[in-house]
Amino acid sequence: MSGKLFEIHPVSGALGAEIAGLDLSQPMDDDTFAAFCAAWHRYQVLFFRDQTLTPEQHIALGRRFGEIDISRFIPTVEGYPEIRLQDMSKSGAVPGDVDWHHDNSFVAVPQRCSFLYAVEVPAAGGDTVWVNTVRVFESLSAPMQRLLEDLTAVHDVIDIMGPAILTQSGPAAWQGARDRNPPVEHPVVRIHPDTGQKCLYINPLMTSHIKELHADESKELLEFLFRKMVRPEFMVRFHWRKGSVAFWDNIATIHRGIYADMPDLSKEPRIMHRVAVTEPRAAA
Repeated sequence: MSGKLFEIHPVSGALGAEIAGLDLSQPMDDDTFAAFCAAWHRYQVLFFRDQTLTPEQHIALGRRFGEIDISRFIPTVEGYPEIRLQDMSKSGAVPGDVDWHHDNSFVAVPQRCSFLYAVEVPAAGGDTVWVNTVRVFESLSAPMQRLLEDLTAVHDVIDIMGPAILTQSGPAAWQGARDRNPPVEHPVVRIHPDTGQKCLYINPLMTSHIKELHADESKELLEFLFRKMVRPEFMVRFHWRKGSVAFWDNIATIHRGIYADMPDLSKEPRIMHRVAVTEPRAAA
């Protein structure tokens, strides 16, 4: 569809739209910003091709949407702590597939949204997939929805990473990581602060259990929901090209990079820059 400010081309029935006719390196006036946000809230993930962003422009773009979230774990671009550096060519090997997740759901104030910019990408492989968790929630029966609305999820990064830390670095390192990253609680069903929609706020990578349930009940319910969330009818998949940008809602979507299908990184590296915006401190 066309508008006076830019063109919107939906790419999936579930979520996602490609935006044409908008140069992200240039500041958006108020009308363009309002139209951009309307498209973002409708489609949850926006894709852009053939963009050229300097680090300063990338950071300014993120700041238009709120406070930049400074990384505590992922390496950053030299001289630009606001930009996360995802450079697989430095490791010399394709990492294991990271599981589905909301970014930083293991902290009390997670991320609101992100701009991911492709600096270098292989000709094939390394795609990213997003899931619309509003649609997932709406697909559930009314009794199941009511049950979930009264539940609390515990998000715990050490529950996932702890065994590897313990094995590789020992008990003292594990305890230090645990002290720095205590478990946090979020509602299983969040009300989106911008759209008012109800969305599942759980993910396989960070959600350890449901607070109100017995351990076996929690395990069975989460496994059911995780299977439901990753059905293809709730997804959009994006193939990166150099200069591509993806901008996504981190509350109403989960995502996953698909890295196992990538060719030799020494020949075709995958280097991405990401600017993440934190949620407002009073986020629900």
